[in-house]
Amino acid sequence: MKAARFPSWAVVVLASLFGAAFLGTAIVASISLRQRDAAVREGILVRAGHSLEGLLRAATPDEAGPVLAEFLLDHADTVAGAAVIGRVGVVASAGADTDGAFEMTAALGRDWRPLALGTGSDADAGAGSVSVQGGGYRGGRGSGGRGQTPLRLRLRATPALGRESALARLVLVGGAAAALAVVGLALVAARGMAERQRRQAAEAENQRLATVARAGAGLAHRLRNPLAVVKGTAQLLEDRVPEAERERVERIVSASGRMETILSRLLDFARPPTPQPTTFDLAALAREVASRLGASTVRVEGASFARADREHVETILEELLANARAFDPGGSIEVSVRIQGARAVLEVADRGPGLALDAASAFEPYVTSRPDGTGLGLAIVNALAAANGGTAMLAPRPGGGCVASLVLPVSEG
Repeated sequence: MKAARFPSWAVVVLASLFGAAFLGTAIVASISLRQRDAAVREGILVRAGHSLEGLLRAATPDEAGPVLAEFLLDHADTVAGAAVIGRVGVVASAGADTDGAFEMTAALGRDWRPLALGTGSDADAGAGSVSVQGGGYRGGRGSGGRGQTPLRLRLRATPALGRESALARLVLVGGAAAALAVVGLALVAARGMAERQRRQAAEAENQRLATVARAGAGLAHRLRNPLAVVKGTAQLLEDRVPEAERERVERIVSASGRMETILSRLLDFARPPTPQPTTFDLAALAREVASRLGASTVRVEGASFARADREHVETILEELLANARAFDPGGSIEVSVRIQGARAVLEVADRGPGLALDAASAFEPYVTSRPDGTGLGLAIVNALAAANGGTAMLAPRPGGGCVASLVLPVSEG
């Protein structure tokens, strides 16, 4: 049983899905780490806030300055600024600006009630950068319980505590890099698989053609002798049969001749080409064959020395010109020769009806769109071109018609 082939595109799709999952996991992990950092930071500040709350509860508003200063000194590695917030805003602060910082509710003693409700007067805390401020707020509810007034404590974390750990960024960058690497490796693997499958398909096709060629060659050898007898007998009968029957005998001779041609072409295709490469002037050969077969123009762009078997190239050119003339009997057949990089390119262009077949299938044995074609001419062209390290191609011609190309290794003459 033939094993099913895993398509190369499926490798890329699966790798892309895996890479996306990998990246998604990295993003979730990075977010989780950032959330963990935020939770740890908030927990540290909550504990510091409760510590400050205890200190302030045991002090009066006049003692806020020294209390906040001492608190910042004791928590210098985690807290850079602290403030007490009442109904009218900041009533006591020390250290760095606390706008937008972490904030929590604090229940302080009765001495803080006037500042919390905004009914007291401004007072100086008298501790350097520490200040105690009041305002003129009236009314509202400020009591948080018996003998206690609720205020808010605002804490600014130190830069070191506020900075996120590098692990979250490392996880995200690493996940993205891993996802890209997986997709990149998948693309390389898919390309390798596609190339291997192409080579396997080409090898299988070559084996198939070789099998067809061997079978056809054996059949051709077996048919040539009986066919020669049929043709020879028909030729002897041409002058001996009555006039009314002569046309039938002539058709037998004609059909036998056509069969001989087909068998000869089949043997040419089946015979393994063994090139004898030499360096020769491709342009000179093109002029010679074109003159013999009636091509209209030969256009040459600079020196064009090719490295191949000259007889094989001559056979290829004869076949391409004959094929072009068959599709464009009275038209202008143009031959051009040029050097393109490390290759010599020969083109035969006609103004016929154009390609009636797929360009690749036209080179397969027994495929033809000509009523009188054997289907082996272009197959022989393809085999000879490949044997000489070149390629043969067909393409539509702009404006109508077809362009047959032969590409050969170039040689400096």
